Amino acid sequence: MFNAIMRIFGYPFGWLMWAMYQLVSNYGVALLLFTIVVKLLLFPLAVKQQKSTVKMQLFQPKVQEIQNKYKNNPTKMNEELSALYAKENYSPMSGCWPTLIQFPVIFGLLDVVYRPLTHLLRFSDETISAMTEITKNLGGAMSGYAPQISIYQHAMANPAAYSSVGADVLAKLETLDMNFLGMDLGMTPNLPWKGGWNLLIIIPILSGITALLTSIITTRQNPNAGAGGAGMKVMMYFMPLMSLYFTFLVPAGVGIYWTMSNIFSCLQILMLNKIYNPKEIAEKIKQEEEARAKREREERIEAKKRAKEAMKEGKPVENTAYLSDKEKIKEARRRYAEKYGDSYEDD
Repeated sequence: MFNAIMRIFGYPFGWLMWAMYQLVSNYGVALLLFTIVVKLLLFPLAVKQQKSTVKMQLFQPKVQEIQNKYKNNPTKMNEELSALYAKENYSPMSGCWPTLIQFPVIFGLLDVVYRPLTHLLRFSDETISAMTEITKNLGGAMSGYAPQISIYQHAMANPAAYSSVGADVLAKLETLDMNFLGMDLGMTPNLPWKGGWNLLIIIPILSGITALLTSIITTRQNPNAGAGGAGMKVMMYFMPLMSLYFTFLVPAGVGIYWTMSNIFSCLQILMLNKIYNPKEIAEKIKQEEEARAKREREERIEAKKRAKEAMKEGKPVENTAYLSDKEKIKEARRRYAEKYGDSYEDD
């Protein structure tokens, strides 16, 4: 199921990656361009999610008030929250959909990165299956995450063993340039305790650092981050550590993609919070509500004053809401007398 989803969404993104590679003829640079284009394509979803976060922040105090008021009555709490959401024209799922939609997209992106023989060189499934069998027969170690990159590495190290797939396939394979800044992105970085150190160790470190930076920026920009307590802090550090570890298990090209994706995510978060900052907008709305409440309070005082003065002078009262019960009765009697031409005396 997982592989099927990856391949379905990997197909359109595979053509995009192929176009980037045709443009620059370098795997690393193509990954950079590919990441930029994908981030631009997904930007509308990020904007929608940010707007949803801002909207939720605006009436979060009302939500908390309902939760505190009906904490011992979950049924009533849900009813009040539903009424509030309907009044504010807000759906709690509206902020989740952009995130959920990105999961199959991410699967497709990983499929593109993991399978360069399919998406960049456009080898047929039969050719890739034949090369896979050769690699296994030679006893070559294959990455569980990106076996096609492992096949590429073995074929480049021993092209004669792959002669059965055809000279045209090998010639096309040799055109795949996976070198980037002096690093072979087809190789897997060594864990320090499994094979020592090499230049590729820079990539997992960068992946971990950028993932941590993304977590920190996301948490600080989230107006409700404090509500997560210790759990939020644990996740903030746990996910970057997992990113660091898994980058040691996949070819360096995957780590490069993760690193560049993290960098662009940081820039995107900062830019969106500059345009649609939840804290700033919430504070602005709060000030506007306070100013409106003050204005309405002054208007009520003025209306009450006018009503009292009209009562004293025997004039019609525009708004009887500011009168006492006794004054309302007097005003009703006066209006009745005026309507039917009866005499009226103030008792």
